[in-house]
Amino acid sequence: MTLGIKSPSGKGKWCKRAIDVMLSNEKYTGNVRLLDNGKHDAYYLSEENNPAIISKEAFQAVQIEKQNRSNVTKAEDGSKRKSKKYSSKK
Repeated sequence: MTLGIKSPSGKGKWCKRAIDVMLSNEKYTGNVRLLDNGKHDAYYLSEENNPAIISKEAFQAVQIEKQNRSNVTKAEDGSKRKSKKYSSKK
């Protein structure tokens, strides 16, 4: 299905990275995380900062699905790939 919506760069075809960034951006739920310092270990959550265009439940469902489809596992000793094949190939 084509809606004719152009990518942020003005192209007719969207790249995977642009879509991934949109699916990972919590701002679309109306929330914004403001960092306390440059170390990313503390932040403030400003809720209902801007109008939400997606529900928090739908956003969380997307994050869970992205994690399930990910080819990377996080362990105490660092991140590792589940296999050497790309996760998007079946």
